[in-house]
Amino acid sequence: VVTADLIAALDSGQVGHAVLDVFPHEPLPQHDPLWQHPGVTITPHVAAPTDPHSAARAIAANIARWRAGQPLAGVVDRAAGY
Repeated sequence: VVTADLIAALDSGQVGHAVLDVFPHEPLPQHDPLWQHPGVTITPHVAAPTDPHSAARAIAANIARWRAGQPLAGVVDRAAGY
């Protein structure tokens, strides 16, 4: 994907939204305009399939932690750049 072309397509309404997880340079540089664009969702690049049952258990456990005021498991380290 050419970033400038994607942003132009988003801004013109040709593309409604983009969900991206793989980039030419990983992690995506902090200054990249995709981070700030309201029409872009950036997800972590995961190189394995997700098992719905274990994922549901992990999500439920984190909801329980959140409700109990405890720290969440598996939080993305934004200081690492992704």
